[in-house]
Amino acid sequence: MFKTKKIVSIVASAAIVGSLLAGCATTELQTQAKMSSSIFLNPVKKSLRIVYVDIRNTSGQELNNIQPLVEQKLKSRGYVLTEDPEQAKYILMANVLFANDKKENNAVGGAVAGAATGAGIGAYNGSGAGGSIAAGIAGGLIGGLIAKATEDTIYQMVVDINVREKTDQKVKTTTGGVKGQAKISDNKRAGFMNSFAGSVKSNEGGGELNNNSVQVSEQSYETNYIENKTTIFAEATKMNLKLEEALPILEEKIATQISGIF
Repeated sequence: MFKTKKIVSIVASAAIVGSLLAGCATTELQTQAKMSSSIFLNPVKKSLRIVYVDIRNTSGQELNNIQPLVEQKLKSRGYVLTEDPEQAKYILMANVLFANDKKENNAVGGAVAGAATGAGIGAYNGSGAGGSIAAGIAGGLIGGLIAKATEDTIYQMVVDINVREKTDQKVKTTTGGVKGQAKISDNKRAGFMNSFAGSVKSNEGGGELNNNSVQVSEQSYETNYIENKTTIFAEATKMNLKLEEALPILEEKIATQISGIF
């Protein structure tokens, strides 16, 4: 009788934990894109809507579609592209800083939730201390395995944007301050079971580069350009999301954000 109750507890805890954790998995693609600050360009007549585009990539990933996508979207908005920056009213420069994947670290949280569920069901079934412990251990093991299997894969892309607008007037410009770099901050996902999850982790090695040096510079000069800067962040999330599926989506998101400036 005791053995039967223990089996029932284990099966029941597995079913409950499985349904809870499976419900946290993102089976449909979720995407988002954000801009650190807005850029407002002065409206000009149609004949002056000429853009020079130069997009670089220092992310380490093979990205070939962002510039063609941006150019295509700019053309659809009535802009003319030029390969001569001297002829352009606007100079658009961008650099892809980061393009890589991360993964939710749910295994430990899933094991904790599974152990609690299993122990609770064992106690409810009147299995005694031994049965509750056995059900808790089994629930923890099953919960950890299910949580690991249902972790979401998160692909992120960060791009620095610099838009220069040519003007007939001399612009006195002073630049200075502490130079920094964009940093991605990963928050926990929404939902009850995701509150048990650990931090989002990188799929790369554990090494990090921390630059503790501080660079302060100041320059004053005259130019014919009004300069605007911003940073764009895009993200795609789904369980078992693959690189070849994620990158085109992120490139499309980034290109849409960039073209929307004009």
